[in-house]
Amino acid sequence: MSSSLALRTELIEVDTYLPLSDSLAFDLEQFTRKHYRIANHHQFNEQILSPETTGSLGVFYDLNNKIVGFSRICRHSLQVQDSEFTAYIGGTYYDPRIDLSFTAARFCLAKAIRYKLERPHENMAYFSLVSTPTRFQFLSKLNNGIYPNEETPIPEFVLVLVEHLKRLHHWETDAKHPMLIHNQIPLLNPPILEDEADPLINYYLSLNPNYSTGTSLLIYLPINLANISLGIKRVLMKMRPPQAYLHETKEVTFS
Repeated sequence: MSSSLALRTELIEVDTYLPLSDSLAFDLEQFTRKHYRIANHHQFNEQILSPETTGSLGVFYDLNNKIVGFSRICRHSLQVQDSEFTAYIGGTYYDPRIDLSFTAARFCLAKAIRYKLERPHENMAYFSLVSTPTRFQFLSKLNNGIYPNEETPIPEFVLVLVEHLKRLHHWETDAKHPMLIHNQIPLLNPPILEDEADPLINYYLSLNPNYSTGTSLLIYLPINLANISLGIKRVLMKMRPPQAYLHETKEVTFS
């Protein structure tokens, strides 16, 4: 897998209906079909593009103005135990030969900090259907508050949110784990695992050994300024482990 950042990101904000040209929608679907197992146009439209759901779309282009991936974030307002909660569900779709982890993370973190600054007192979290062990590994290193994780039981409030999202999206769950979701969209050619001994890779595989057939692990990440700031710093430091920069005093900014 090459480590290459996209050179340009096109951002589309979604309010009531996705302001997306037919040609771009077609290009996104054709790109996705090259790399993911999609049954039909309806599945792409409903499970990936979701044009009638509020949120954001970031399209990543290379030097030749060719699409190399995109991220879609959908916003849902949930009523949970007499409180309002905003759940952002995001997914990144990419050519597995190109590592877009940092590009997508920068896009999602920029959106997260905007959401939080606009609504500082609102309860919010980010969810993602993680379809590969390497994606889980990356997100786990990005945010200390990820669930599920091997060290800490999943809090009850997270499971309550998960149940709301399952009903909202009619997701088919797995009896082995409450955050395993069936009938998702797998990569046609998942990347070869380079470090199966890695604890995060091992943990993901222990939960979801059938990831290549369309079962995804739903993960929860809290959206708060502390976690966003840590995520930004880790992305800018190229995901060095915390001890590598724990004593550094130089201020890091995100642009």
